[in-house]
Amino acid sequence: MKKIYIIILFLCLTDFSFSQKKENITGKISYISSQFTYVKFSSTNGIKVNDTLFVKRRKKYIPKLIVNSLSSHSAAAKVIGKNIKKGRTVYAFIKRTKNVLVTTNEPKDKLLKYNKAKNNKRSFRIKNRRTKRRNIRGKFSISGYSNLTNINTFTNYQNWRYSFSLEANRINNSRFSFSNYIVFRYRADQWHLLSDNIGKALKVYELASRYDFNKRTKLLFGRKINRNLSNVGAIDGFQLETKLNKFRLGGIIGSRPDYNDYGFNLKLFQFGAYVTRKDSLAKGVMRNTLSLFQQMNNGATDRRFIYFQHSNDILPKISFFFSSELDLFQKVNGKPLNSLRLTSIYFSARYSPSRWISFSSSYDARKNVIYYETFKNYAARLLNEALRQGFRFRINLRPIRYVYASIYSGYRFRENDIKPTKNFGGSITHSRVPYLNVSANINFINLNTNYLNGNVLGFRLTKSFMNGILTTSINYKNVNYKFLSNKNILLQNIFSTDFYLRISRTISLSVSFEGTYREKESYSNIYLNLTTRF
Repeated sequence: MKKIYIIILFLCLTDFSFSQKKENITGKISYISSQFTYVKFSSTNGIKVNDTLFVKRRKKYIPKLIVNSLSSHSAAAKVIGKNIKKGRTVYAFIKRTKNVLVTTNEPKDKLLKYNKAKNNKRSFRIKNRRTKRRNIRGKFSISGYSNLTNINTFTNYQNWRYSFSLEANRINNSRFSFSNYIVFRYRADQWHLLSDNIGKALKVYELASRYDFNKRTKLLFGRKINRNLSNVGAIDGFQLETKLNKFRLGGIIGSRPDYNDYGFNLKLFQFGAYVTRKDSLAKGVMRNTLSLFQQMNNGATDRRFIYFQHSNDILPKISFFFSSELDLFQKVNGKPLNSLRLTSIYFSARYSPSRWISFSSSYDARKNVIYYETFKNYAARLLNEALRQGFRFRINLRPIRYVYASIYSGYRFRENDIKPTKNFGGSITHSRVPYLNVSANINFINLNTNYLNGNVLGFRLTKSFMNGILTTSINYKNVNYKFLSNKNILLQNIFSTDFYLRISRTISLSVSFEGTYREKESYSNIYLNLTTRF
């Protein structure tokens, strides 16, 4: 009898342990954007927002992603530490509850109806709870940026930066949605200057509400970048869009942000209309947008132009993007004149014939970019200015496991340039150096412009501890620029180190130090950031 009790107890314990078994489901990185990394699963049932996704290294599961939002077959996530490559296998651990067999004297059809109704009710509660969690997400961060130097003509200062972003879709299951991205940034020793113009510190990059009349028509009010008109920039005002078969028709009326401080300026009035068509072929999608804009400045016509945007990935393993602007109006000697001028053009293409090699190219003849906030040093700003416009070509290689390499080159010749701007360079990364278990990167670039010739050589080491909770990196750059006009030489040694600490699923802390040394001169920057997500 005692043995029977032991067997029954063992079976009960075994059944309980398997009823709460933790299983893993696998997915793959399908797309990487500037904000999120997208993971495709056969199903996301059991995965929740703020869950951790893992990668497998040497039979160990390493935390790599934090889930930000979900669909039925895909998850948008934030990367922990170093970026992850497209096509990488990702693991999610979920709890599976074993169905329990219930014996009853009730008729079979009645029992099935009861169980079905109960399961539907439970599924609705879970789905509704998950939907509410996914509908609202946001981020708040506090950053401190300190500048230290031993040069008497420069002043040491402290910058503070507060940022807040929020995205709320279908608030309380209504037709209203809201999104914002606001930054407040100032120098501690110049706080008194903000009373004259708060816009110098407060930057509203996005602040908009949306009302969905139905699945086809929506109205947006506030400041928002329209993805169908990405090069136009932020639009302040009303944006109305409706869907008609494969077409989307839209109209905007409002103003443009002020050029000086990115504030609201009703004198920069603008209005326009656009039409977008989306076509699907096999597994690819093609999208075309044609729009007409009229922009004013203090009541007078400032610009009238046609904007065209095209993107597609219809051909296997090939993606393509193109945009252009054609001006229809200009003033010559103070008199208005209707004329056609191609004022902006940009295209990029990528071809990935296999996992180990890919090719990309681009041509950029867009207008200069205005940076309202940047932490780049002088050498980095010169490099960015030389590389942004013109032709660029790049080859990405993955010859063996854990090794990634790239070779790139660029060419630009503008009307006012004395000679063409040329650059070439390369980079090689080993993501897991044997015995050390660190990621190592070496990069080099050579510049030849109409005002300088130079080289930049860099080296970087990155290592994670405690299963990705702490990530550190060490970086060194050698900058050697020779200016052609005055024969001066800019020779700098730049050292930097970064620490990233994942305190919890929603809170992270990062600390960075960068020191730039040139003969007896030194510049140092310390950057701290505390971020919480909800």
